[in-house]
Amino acid sequence: MKSYIKAIILFDKDGEKRTVPLTQGVNIITGQSKTGKSALVEIIDYCLCSTRCTIPKGRITDFAVLYALVIVINEHTYIVARQKWEDGNKMFFSKEDRNYSADQLELDYFSRMTPLPPKEAQTEIECALGLLVTNMASTDDDAGKKASLRNMVSYMFQHQNLMASKFALFYRFSDYYKRKDVIEQFPVFAGIIGQEYYSDLIQLGNLKSQLKRKYKKQKTNEKSTAYIRENLTPLIKDYYALLGRDFNEGMPVQKMIRLASELPEYDDSQLFGQEKITERYNALNTQLEGLRDEEREILLRIQKLENVSDTGKNFSDMLKELKQQTDIAEIANVEYVCPLCGHDCREIAEADLKIVEAAEWLDQELQLTEKYTSDFSEERRELNEIHSQIGEQIRDVWRQIKTIEKKFISSKELVSNREKINYAKAKIMLYAEMSSSGIFETVDEDIQDLEQAIKALEEKIKGFDVEAKKARAQVFLSNNMNRLAKTLDFEKEYQPINLNFGLLDETFDIYQHQNGREKIYLYEMGSGANWVSCHIALFLSFLHYFSTQEKSPMPLIMFFDQPSQVYFPQGDKAASETTPADITAVSKMYKTIFDEINLIGANTGILPQIIIVDHVDGKDLDCKDEFNAYVRCNWRNGKALV
Repeated sequence: MKSYIKAIILFDKDGEKRTVPLTQGVNIITGQSKTGKSALVEIIDYCLCSTRCTIPKGRITDFAVLYALVIVINEHTYIVARQKWEDGNKMFFSKEDRNYSADQLELDYFSRMTPLPPKEAQTEIECALGLLVTNMASTDDDAGKKASLRNMVSYMFQHQNLMASKFALFYRFSDYYKRKDVIEQFPVFAGIIGQEYYSDLIQLGNLKSQLKRKYKKQKTNEKSTAYIRENLTPLIKDYYALLGRDFNEGMPVQKMIRLASELPEYDDSQLFGQEKITERYNALNTQLEGLRDEEREILLRIQKLENVSDTGKNFSDMLKELKQQTDIAEIANVEYVCPLCGHDCREIAEADLKIVEAAEWLDQELQLTEKYTSDFSEERRELNEIHSQIGEQIRDVWRQIKTIEKKFISSKELVSNREKINYAKAKIMLYAEMSSSGIFETVDEDIQDLEQAIKALEEKIKGFDVEAKKARAQVFLSNNMNRLAKTLDFEKEYQPINLNFGLLDETFDIYQHQNGREKIYLYEMGSGANWVSCHIALFLSFLHYFSTQEKSPMPLIMFFDQPSQVYFPQGDKAASETTPADITAVSKMYKTIFDEINLIGANTGILPQIIIVDHVDGKDLDCKDEFNAYVRCNWRNGKALV
């Protein structure tokens, strides 16, 4: 996925704005202390729906009433803006053409828009990114959990207090639950799995719960009130119908069991017809027809979902292909002149106008189809679950109908009313006796069906190959870190570098494998140079990995705040305290970053974005020309964000 921030914009109440222009690839904002460099990461975080505002209080918060990001995601530009915290921190979200310029954005642009709560704006951003995993409830503890934009930012931001920390690697990992979610949702962010995987997990959990209940019912259903009512009620209703009487099925189960042994007797002096049993038979058939209508409706809805999903995807793909063709055949001329007679060729110009109108229609259709091509795995799972429940009801009613039909309406063995009534009574008494002895109709067949369904679903889930893909991701990260480490500043005692990252074991720790055996964790390493080099190597490797993943919804944006801080102290004494070795180390650091970003672009065809804020001006670096080419803002000599 292609994504980058075009600009960070601050508006004051009069519409005056401050703009930080950005591009794909490397972006450097350099300047003196207290010019607002480090506030940029907090502004980005705030606009990405943070639950609190951490923008430093002072000139920036006094100036700005609205903070905005202009973000490109694939073929569109999105405007994401947020009011200052004190004004209610409502948000704005809109979509524009990919070529929309940040210079066009003014404060009155938002006056015609409806403010959104941050949660709603977050959902809009997640949809734009393709982050569509909305139900991860594989256990009761996970009820309501969804993959979140707020967990993505831990892979995107390296704040100043993180860059050279030996105790922390990831943004806000001090929060246990945040850490747990960020780690757990890595496969989603990497594009390894989507909603279908979690829907299958949910369905598997439901099937296992059903199987557990069936096992329990198989052993103890004779003591189950619900089971006795379910089985005894139809038998007594049949008996009373044969007697021509009405039966109150709402009575307590205990009373129903007593009634089973004190049934009213058949009186030969009374003439009994088959009206009541026929009424019951017809009522059951009506109930069965209703259930089958429900089943047909559910099956139709499932089929429609599958058709919509397939049709929407095919139609969207066709439109995208047409869009590519129209982009290639873009109209270059406005007026046409005949090369022979010199007269204007209005017919061609009119044809061009129709082509432009058709291209605009195509863009509108593409926007519309985006809403209808999302993943329907969760909806299909819910409908299949309803279908399964209706199927059980149909089988139960069908058994009752066949019993009445075979024994009481068209039976060749039971001819007289007395024979039929005695048969019904015997069956009730037998059931009442079984309720004490524990001999019921078994659920063995249901158990067998569930076991087969569970086995098939487990095979499907196994086919996602999640652990193997995570293992390959871990190998990629470790190999990439070690390649980058060769050009970063590590102390000699840790040579040769053999960095590893605990992705598969979900520790998310970085450690050095020393002498092939000993693990030296980041917090056990000495020197800030080692710490900052580990951070840079790891997060550039994450950026490289996400760029290689075709289905990853992760924004390909990385923010490094003051990466040179361990070498270049800030303040008046900075120049005197800087050594040639420090300059060499910082030069290697920046050259490593530049080369890696450009290598990612060459390898994947997608140039990710890295934003670096630093007080280094680059003039003493070996790569100063390349450094200067990437500088977007130089806040010195009175210049600042505000």
